[in-house]
Amino acid sequence: MAVATPTPATGADNAPIRDGCTLEEIALLFKETGLPEFQRVSMKSLTSRLNRWAKADGLAMRRRGGPGGGPWEVSYTAMLEAHNRRHPAPGQ
Repeated sequence: MAVATPTPATGADNAPIRDGCTLEEIALLFKETGLPEFQRVSMKSLTSRLNRWAKADGLAMRRRGGPGGGPWEVSYTAMLEAHNRRHPAPGQ
């Protein structure tokens, strides 16, 4: 699941997010991969883990639906890169 193109992390709440997905959507997509790090973990726990990764990496996040509420949205590509930093493919 390696990604070849780097995504700049601005950390700005209102920065444009080209391929934005909610943390819940990303969690579902990651669970579908069948990778061991995403199995046997609840959706709530996985969503929290992805939120920690996004904050630790300084990724741009915003609320879907505006600043008043809605789920957090982050770049899917950036989250793939965050995963690769934590779980590199064999031989990397």
